[in-house]
Order: sequence, then structure tokens, then C-alpha cells
Amino acid sequence: MKTLSIILLFITFQSSAMAEKGVVVNILPDKLTLSIDCEAQVKLQRLKTEPEKFSIGYSCKNSTNGSYYMDFRLNDMDIVADFNDGSAKVDVNKTKFKSYTLYELFIESKEGEKFKFVSYCTEDICLDLVGNYEKAVKDSITSQLRG
Repeated sequence: MKTLSIILLFITFQSSAMAEKGVVVNILPDKLTLSIDCEAQVKLQRLKTEPEKFSIGYSCKNSTNGSYYMDFRLNDMDIVADFNDGSAKVDVNKTKFKSYTLYELFIESKEGEKFKFVSYCTEDICLDLVGNYEKAVKDSITSQLRG
């Protein structure tokens, strides 16, 4: 079943650059237009110790040339449990947003490094937003989610 889901995700992954509006991505139930500064990356990772991981990611630049990432993946892992392994302080806000579940994770490592992580998940697919993104990026994604 997982292989079929991966194949379907590959088939439904359609993106096209539009010089004025950005990169259009049709993976979630809603079509998203991402910044023209985003660069696509496809990752299929197999490790002996972990289950197969598959994602389609975008590396993007913010207004100060910092990087942030958008990762579209199958909703087949507990993202909170991955971070909540005792090596970092994790605060989680979980809310329902239309047909999505929105997870906002605020993480502080033992070394004091802080970062935020947001996931927009349906039953099948998640969009993870991580890195040095600005509030406007999250607001843009949220405003495009209709389902």
C-alpha cells in the first residue's frame, strides 16, 4: 500500500514555474503557489534501520537570503514523537484548520538552539515548513488552503 501511495504521489506531483506568480504545486487537496525563489528537490531515502522515507521538498530563500524548507511527505509518521525523544524541549500546538490538522512545534535543543516547525496534514499528506521562514510565508500557505 505504501508503494502505491508513493506512486500516486509521484503521479500527482505536478509543478510549473510561472514567472509572475511563483511555483504551482498540486500535492495537497489545495493547489499552492510558492515563491519563485523556491527550488524543487525529490528525496527517496531507504535506510536499513528505518522505514522508507519519501518526500518532495522545496528549498526557498526568505527576504534576508536565509533558507527555509517546505517538505511534502506521506503522513505515515508521528512528527511530534520524532522530536520528543528527550534531547530537546518541545512545545506543541495542535489545531484543526478546515480539512487539515495544523501542528506547530517550538523546539529548544539542550544547547539552547531554538527553531520552529509547522506541519499542515491531511489524512494522507503533510506539508512540513521548517527553517528561517517569515510569518508571511506561513500566512500565505494558510490563506491558500481551502479544503
